[in-house]
Amino acid sequence: MKKAVAPEGSWLSTSQLPLAERHQFWRDCVNECLIDVDFPGDADHPIEASLRHTDLERVRLNQIRAQRHCVQRSQANIAKDSRHSVFLCFMLSGYGFSYQGTRCVQHAPGDIVIYDTRMPYGHGFAGDMEMLIVDLSVELAHHHLGAWPRKELLYLGRDTHMAADCKRLFGSLEPLLQVTYSQRARLECALALLKQLGTLAGRLYASDNQPVLWGQVERYVLQHLHDELTADDLARMLNISRRTLYRLFAAQGVSVQNYIWQQRLARCRKTLHSPHQVNRSISEIAFECGFNDAAHFSRRYKAYYGETPQQTRSALQNKAGYPPLEPPLR
Repeated sequence: MKKAVAPEGSWLSTSQLPLAERHQFWRDCVNECLIDVDFPGDADHPIEASLRHTDLERVRLNQIRAQRHCVQRSQANIAKDSRHSVFLCFMLSGYGFSYQGTRCVQHAPGDIVIYDTRMPYGHGFAGDMEMLIVDLSVELAHHHLGAWPRKELLYLGRDTHMAADCKRLFGSLEPLLQVTYSQRARLECALALLKQLGTLAGRLYASDNQPVLWGQVERYVLQHLHDELTADDLARMLNISRRTLYRLFAAQGVSVQNYIWQQRLARCRKTLHSPHQVNRSISEIAFECGFNDAAHFSRRYKAYYGETPQQTRSALQNKAGYPPLEPPLR
């Protein structure tokens, strides 16, 4: 049987092989150039496929053309293959589906599917197809796609609100698809593409997971009001970029620092309203909630609530009932 090799910039193809040898040859090609997978399917329809591999050192390009087939990477494949990458699949032609974790998506030309190879995944194609797979190291993927938890695939599609952005990305693919460009030019194109894609993926992740992320923000801030909280602290806690964090807060109509101040002020007001806290000084309460200057706290409190902290406490002491707590504004 012909051995699968990966000459730079040339096509490996099953078309010239006996039908009985095609399946194993193609599996060897993909295993050598990308990662260990299986190709379950009808033995009466041997796969006809071609692959062109280019190693740009920091990224690896794999252009695949094939007829009807399925691909799967199982836990067994993962156990025997220690390689770990993130694949960016640009769908150039044909229709199919991809799945990973709890997510399964249908895709078409103009779509992008992203997944971590340490999690089982699969693809299926009903007819002729072509895709470009950009193979990234985990470190490079983390740098550009840090917001993504990698438990299931990411889908950036032509039928989503990111359609125009995806179209622009596909418009810049030419240097990656043409071996006539220098390796340096192709690498620069790939890195520029990653920068744009990272921005889109961060937007997608924040958009899809805003309720979850915002719930984590609320809990973390309330638990750490006495700490010197910063945007960097929150971004690290959420494992997202600062840019994605700012977009998350913008969707709530508030900046990071204003939200933190609002929560501190709300905690102080709640404490001042409590009959069980009347023996504590206002300064002590302010310091407990993260303010380190009593005068600064009083100014912020009055600007936000329209009364001084002492007036809030006096109202509690002078009235039989207690005023309702005001929720923090956003």
